[in-house]
Amino acid sequence: MPNFFKKPTIPETVVGKPVEAGVRRTHKPSRVALVWKSVSDMGSFIILLLVYLIAKSIDHIFRGRFQRFTTSILTRAVKLFDNSHVGSISRVDLIELSIKNMLGKRTRTLVTIGGMTLGIATIVFLVSLGYGLQQLVISRVARLEEMRQADVSPQPGAKVVIDDKALASIQGLGGVQKTLPLISVVGKVNYQSSISDMAVYGVTTDYLTESAIKPVEGKVFTSNNLVMDTSLLPGVVAGASTINTPAAVGDEIQAVTFTIDPTIWLKVRDTPTTSGKILGYTKRTEGVGQGTQVWGASFVSDDGRGKAGTTADGKPLGKWVKAKVLLWNQTTCDPAAQGDCEGGHYMVQRNTDNTQTQGEGYIAEISMTTAGATIQNSESVLGVSTTATDTSSISAVPDPNAGINFVTIASISATTATSKVQTVTLADSAIKQAVVNRAVLKVLGINEANAIGKSFDVSFVVVGDLLSDPTKPIESAPATYTIVGVTPDSQTPVIYVPFIDLRSLGVTQYSQTKVVVTNQGDLPKIRRQVEAMGFVTRSVADTVAQINSLFGTARLILALLGMVALAVAALGMFNTLTVSLLERTREVGLMKAMGMKSSEVQELFLTESMIMGFVGGLFGIVIGFLAGKIVGLILSVFSLIKSVGFVDVSYLPFSFLAAIIFLSLFVGIGTGLYPAKRAMKISALNALRYE
Repeated sequence: MPNFFKKPTIPETVVGKPVEAGVRRTHKPSRVALVWKSVSDMGSFIILLLVYLIAKSIDHIFRGRFQRFTTSILTRAVKLFDNSHVGSISRVDLIELSIKNMLGKRTRTLVTIGGMTLGIATIVFLVSLGYGLQQLVISRVARLEEMRQADVSPQPGAKVVIDDKALASIQGLGGVQKTLPLISVVGKVNYQSSISDMAVYGVTTDYLTESAIKPVEGKVFTSNNLVMDTSLLPGVVAGASTINTPAAVGDEIQAVTFTIDPTIWLKVRDTPTTSGKILGYTKRTEGVGQGTQVWGASFVSDDGRGKAGTTADGKPLGKWVKAKVLLWNQTTCDPAAQGDCEGGHYMVQRNTDNTQTQGEGYIAEISMTTAGATIQNSESVLGVSTTATDTSSISAVPDPNAGINFVTIASISATTATSKVQTVTLADSAIKQAVVNRAVLKVLGINEANAIGKSFDVSFVVVGDLLSDPTKPIESAPATYTIVGVTPDSQTPVIYVPFIDLRSLGVTQYSQTKVVVTNQGDLPKIRRQVEAMGFVTRSVADTVAQINSLFGTARLILALLGMVALAVAALGMFNTLTVSLLERTREVGLMKAMGMKSSEVQELFLTESMIMGFVGGLFGIVIGFLAGKIVGLILSVFSLIKSVGFVDVSYLPFSFLAAIIFLSLFVGIGTGLYPAKRAMKISALNALRYE
């Protein structure tokens, strides 16, 4: 019964001719498939060759002690990478046959490998010098830890400053591990009736550690505190030392000047309590406000001023300011319709004569900067001197090797010429220890061996943007500091003192801060975020990037010079393989007559060229590396005489070594490809007749 459901076969046509029904058409593999097969075959053969040479080298060096292990590895490699077909010669046999052929012409083989060795050795030697010099320069410029650090400073002339609020914002960025502020001032050092102006830096112990400032004599002071107590938090009375005596709501502390954050509206109450009647709202106005600091009810704050004291029965008290201020009412108003509306929610309070109301009330110290002026109660505060101090000035830029960069101390001459300088006293809890460098000892005439424990008198001059009111400079009363450590820097005199010592003088803003990130890769992103806040960042990573770019170009030039020698070696290998083919023409014909395929003859010649290239590359790496180390030893002799230390100018990263190995194999394949192709095309009959 005929099958009607069977699909009829439609004859195909090949070159215009019909093909019989039922005959399936076979397609030739595409060119891409053929190329991919050739590449994969070559890759597997190269891997097998490398495994074989390494295994046999280990057996030869260790005299067969690891033969069982190497045989196992070689067996597995043969199973994975020997793609020989049934009836074909094994690739391992081809490799062994190639080695026997090269050993038969030992002198020629050694000369060819020697030329390859010299070419590779030249490249390795020159490039290793490039890498070594790069490593040497970078090690002198930066430490590994410094690659995770950036120095943040305010932009010149900008209104954005580094204060506690800015530090908190930077610390809040993802990936920031530490923010370490620095205060730079002028120090008037008095030692044996000789006065010298020097750069003084208020830093923490962590700052010195992160900056790699290590004393050659003594040690660094131990102090990581940024504030001495709650009374010394941002905007609190400068120089005050809190006495923990019981107080009551309404007790006066001292007269103060205050400045309100320009973006904040504060409530003005009739009593210093959070339940007091709201008289109105106020904001920052032109100039600096004046008032009296008093104890009041506690309030919520980020800096501790909301609970800065206690009553007799232990209840917390906060700091309030009693002052006469301009008042606004909080309401919803239309700015376009009413000119007294500010911000859309605050309306000016006006008197009967149409002037703005100025009322006296109490303001909680929130988003406010205050500074003491005169003694009002039982706390010791800043004394005011009515005598202008000396108008000497100093503009100090520290030694770049001192670990602190890009800090400039403002001159005091222009300020003191028109303003009276307040004289303040350091807090009783000041540490009064100093780490100095050799340049300071040289200026003071102190012997380095006897410097530890020596004391000197110093007064600190604070001017400019470090203070809430830049027009009122501050100079501390002379204090005695003890030297606890000496650093090796010998160019610019620099004194390091505890951060809290200078902070107690009324400093509310900082010269710069060091940002330490957790991961080096996050540093560029964090720097961009900090710069978006309006600051300037600098890092050793910028210098290292420039060094890497410079030496990258230098290495490229050195590699091109070495390639000239490699090209000469490649021509020598090509000539050797071509001559070897002519001498072995009858041998090629005999192998083909015995059944060896043309493709196997091609692989035989390619194997010989790859072996010579690979062995020449290995010897070249060893000789080039040793030559670089010898140059380093010669230079080290002179550097040790100059007390510079050992100099290593040769370095080879693993990636470069791998590239050299593949370059050697590539040269071997390139030089052996033409002779191998010719050997494959030789007719067996003509080869046997060849004389």
